[in-house]
Formats: sequence, structure tokens, C-alpha cells
Amino acid sequence: MEVKEIQEKFKNFLSKNANPRNIALVLGALAILSIVSFVLIRSSSNQDYAVLYTHLSPDDAGQILSVLQEEKIPYKVVGDGSIILVPKDKVYDVRLKLAAKGLPHGKVVGFEIFDQPKLGITQFQQNIEYIRALEGELERTIKRIDAVRDVKVNIALPRDSIFVRETSEPKASVLVNLWPGKDLTKEQVKAIVFLVSHAVPGLKPENVTVVDNRGRVLTDLIEEESGEEPSKELKIKKQLERDIERKVRELLSRALGSSKVVVSASVEIETGKLERKREIYDPDMTAVVSQRKIQEKETSVKRKPQGPAGTPTNVPPVINTQTQGETLKREKKDVTTNYDVSKTVESTVAPIFKIKRITVGVLVDGKYEEIKEKDGTIKYKFVPRSPQEIKTYEEIVKSAIGYDPKRGDKVTVASIPFESALFAKKEKEKEFPWYYLLAAALVLLGISGVVVFKILKGREEKVPSEIQQVSPELIEQMREKVTQEEGFREVRIENDPIYLKIVEIAKDYPDLIVNVISKWLKEK
Repeated sequence: MEVKEIQEKFKNFLSKNANPRNIALVLGALAILSIVSFVLIRSSSNQDYAVLYTHLSPDDAGQILSVLQEEKIPYKVVGDGSIILVPKDKVYDVRLKLAAKGLPHGKVVGFEIFDQPKLGITQFQQNIEYIRALEGELERTIKRIDAVRDVKVNIALPRDSIFVRETSEPKASVLVNLWPGKDLTKEQVKAIVFLVSHAVPGLKPENVTVVDNRGRVLTDLIEEESGEEPSKELKIKKQLERDIERKVRELLSRALGSSKVVVSASVEIETGKLERKREIYDPDMTAVVSQRKIQEKETSVKRKPQGPAGTPTNVPPVINTQTQGETLKREKKDVTTNYDVSKTVESTVAPIFKIKRITVGVLVDGKYEEIKEKDGTIKYKFVPRSPQEIKTYEEIVKSAIGYDPKRGDKVTVASIPFESALFAKKEKEKEFPWYYLLAAALVLLGISGVVVFKILKGREEKVPSEIQQVSPELIEQMREKVTQEEGFREVRIENDPIYLKIVEIAKDYPDLIVNVISKWLKEK
């Protein structure tokens, strides 16, 4: 059917149904249909979508899309096809369905490597494949943590030895690639350590090291398993770092937005002890410190001559003998007492710390310019912050942390593209332009109202004057004329003035004639 035929049929339809009531009904139906269509499209476009899988290989992405199409599950493909989104309330159901079909395969090899037996494999090769399968299963499990974007697990198992002294313990290292703006908590790091240590026979938790993509050793965040509380030095260090990060983040977030700033701070402190002694003397109070007493007393005693009688006594040397009646008396007394003023000694020991150095690293998101390609697609080009803006942010950070160049403080600000921001841009460009549809519906509704209003107003202004020309007597004469004849086709009244008047009115106002005839038919 050609366009001209459609136009002719449409004109004929309008000419046959040129009735204000019909026009109003048609326009109203179109307006209601537009609004209903808008609501349905808007509700479908507003459906919340969540990430099903990321970093998919082309093979996995193609197989997953085939399954979603077979199951008639709505989906969205983001970026280069490595990210697939599905309705938020169906994420887990879809994952279970895909897992039942072994999707996605990915580059990670798990225990399915043993599904196909290999002939002629050595014990050494079997051990290597076992380690690969174990590492793959651990990687799949750790990836389920929300903050983890990707992970790599390396397990080092010692060789069996018959010598006890040469036996070593197994060790493992875990490298986690985190999503921008996210970090692992202590509980999550501890969970990864225990997950790996319990999956490998003989592996102790202290032999598991977890490192993130920023080069931080996350296992340092875990407290000792002995149950001892962390040292005061560590508590002070962590508290200072958290305070600095919070201050810097709050300042920059007000200008850039909370999702466009990442802050990391490191503080080096020096701790020690401060001892204070205090002596208080009270002159009103005295006390005996020491006392010494010396007392001597000597008296003589009457004695008789002694010695043998005879010549030896009279021959020199003459023996001295005390004569009877001789007395000797001696007495000495010495008392020494030492007094001292009352004294009180107070001793206080308090821990102190001194900040040796502060290092702060800040990552800020840049700007995105919208570029329209020749094929009509829209792409976003990352534009880093200008050197002047970076300098301003550095000054803000230095003011917030109390920057001291003598202390060796260091502040680094860099502008890099945030993947989360680019992802939001891509999602925004795929959103349905609902405001265009809403505007079209409102315009259509407004036009319909104006057209109906003008038609009804015109009928009110013009029809009454013409109806006055068609008096009741004229209508009655027309009825008599029709009833006297056998039918409309046999009536021959071309020269009748009533007939001419009706023809003139019918040409000017065909709607009026249609209404009059319809009224007659209803009365009959």
C-alpha cells in the first residue's frame, strides 16, 4: 500500500467522522496511549541492574549471553563486553543456573582438571596439577568477596624428605586486586588467611601473606592470635592515620564528590616514657633520723699486795703492786641525736609520643569529555586535573595535616581515571531518554486539549445561528414531504425552496445534517 493511498483513506475517515465528539475521543485515546507507553517504558528502564560477572573472556561472555537469551532474562552488556548486568533480584538465581552449566569457565583452572584422566603422567606432574587446581579453587572462592576484583593465589608446598631436619613448612601468598574506592576489613583479611590455611594441609595461618594491588601487606592488620591487646604505639599510629584520612577526605569530597577521592595516610611516631619526681618538705614537722649514745664509767678496787714472797720481789725489776687503800674513779657520757625535716617524694611515669613523619597519598578522579563518533555512538575521554588544580589540592592537604617540611612530611596528589566513574558514565548513556517521551506525551495532550476546546467553542458560536434558520416548521415540512413519498431516492423536489435551503446547509455544515438525521432515526 502506497503512502498516498494511506493519506486518502485517512482523509476519507476524517471527513466521514468529522465530529467534535469523535475527534475528542481519538485525541484523548492517543494521549492516554502515549502516557501508558511512557509509564511502561519508564518502569522497564528504571529496573535496577546489578553486576552478574566481570572480566569475562569473549568465549564466556558469548556463552552466558546465549543462556540468558534462551531463558529470556533481560540483560545489559557494559564496556567491551566483559561486564554483564542482569536485574538485581535475579542475580543469584542466574548465577546458580550458569553454575549448573559450568559457566563461566574463565582462565582459572580448578579441580575439573582431573575430570579427564591422563595416561603416563608422572607423580611430579600430578603434584603440580594438584597445586594449580587448589590455587584455582581458592581464587574462585576469594573472588566472591565484594571488595575483591581479582585475585591470585600462590602455594609453595615442600618436597617430601626422609630427613626430619630438612622438612619445611608450606607457605602461601595471596595478591588481591581491589575495586577502586574499596578496601578489605580486618575481618575479611582474617577470613582469607583462615580460608587458605584450612584448604592446604599443614599450612599455618602465620605462613599466609595477603598483599593488595597497592603493595600493602594486609596481614599486618591482623592482631596476634595470642589474644594480647595491640601495643599502645600501634593504637596511636592507627588512630592518627584514620584522623588524617578522614580530614583530608571530608575537605576534598565537598569539592569533588565522595566517590572521586581516595586517601591513604602513613604516620611514623616515636614513643617514650616521661618520669617526674617531686619532693615536698614540711618544716613544721620534724622526725628523729638517728641517735648515738656513748657512756663510760670506771672505779678503783682495793687490793692486797700480790706476788711471791722473797727475793724476786725485792730484786729488780720490781713488780708493781698496789698498796692497800689506793682508789681510781672514771665516768664518760656522750649522747648524739640527729633530726630531719619531714619530706614526701612523688614519682610519676607517663608514656609520650612524637610524630616523626607524615606521608599522605591522594588520588582524585578527573573529568570526562563527551565525544560523539561518526556512527552516532557516544564515548567519554578522560581529562586529568590541571597542574593548578593539583597544586591547590596539595595545599589543602598540607593545611589539613599540619605539614612540616623540617620533619620530612610528604604529600602526593595524582589524577587518574576511576573505573567506577567511567562505568557510571557508560550506564548513563545507555539509559532511555524518558524525559523526551514525557515531553512528547505532555505536548500531545496539550494539543489535544486545545483542538477539542477550539472545536467545541466554534460549534457553540456558529451552530446556534444556523439552527435558528432551520425552524421547527421547516423540519416538520421536511418530515411530511418524506413521509408522503416512498423513499429518498424517489423524491424529486429540485426546485423546492425548502430542498435548496437544506442542500445549502448540508454543504456548509454536514455535521449538523448528520446529527439531525441520526436524531430522526432514533425517534423512529
